[in-house]
Amino acid sequence: MEKKIDIAVHSAKDVPTEIHGELTVGATPKRKDPHDVLISNNNATLKELPKNARIGTSSLRRRAQLLAFRPDLKVLDLRGNLDTRLKKLETDTMEAIILAHAGLIRMGYSGQISQIPFDIMLPAVGQGSLYIEIRKHDNRIEKVVSGINDPETRIAVEAERALMARLEGGCQVPIGAYAQVQGNEIYLEAIICSVDGITAVRDNHRGPASQAVKIGNELAQRMLENGGMKILNEIRQEFQKNINHI
Repeated sequence: MEKKIDIAVHSAKDVPTEIHGELTVGATPKRKDPHDVLISNNNATLKELPKNARIGTSSLRRRAQLLAFRPDLKVLDLRGNLDTRLKKLETDTMEAIILAHAGLIRMGYSGQISQIPFDIMLPAVGQGSLYIEIRKHDNRIEKVVSGINDPETRIAVEAERALMARLEGGCQVPIGAYAQVQGNEIYLEAIICSVDGITAVRDNHRGPASQAVKIGNELAQRMLENGGMKILNEIRQEFQKNINHI
């Protein structure tokens, strides 16, 4: 906005659902693998980890879906850069950690991983994709970045973000979603999960790819009506209670 730069590159999952009025998304490059992956000392899959295994993650979304799949797991908070997180495995603090595969790819990590399937863990909205943000009405820059835009990725992420906006979600809410363009249609699947993994609402929706935002809104509304609103209200009440105690 101060015209010090022309382009800003963000992980789409970190961009608020409401973008500043003077800015716009100029391009969305082709999406990298959106899966979450498990890294463990013995290259085990999530199913193969021993009972009561300690797993590190910084994400409430991952924590909730982990506990929904395996309530015995001990989910521990994991912070820091990639090297710091990997060292947790070397020091026997944890048996495994979970990270986004796309982030590992961008960091050049080449170690052994175990991909977590979507039926166990849906990714964060926009995970694996980038947003190229530019000033509105900057035709010169828009033309420059248009060559790296991938229409299918853009449509898919728009559907996911529309769902997130309708749910009024954020990093403090365990919401997972993944959309995929299939021909002229878009398929969107999403989950709203309680932090302890005990309660979840999971649903999917399909429709014309040209109506991606509508598909996202419709699926979100249906999920809210089928129990999602109750889960979200309970999470927000607990979050507010914790803030009041600080």
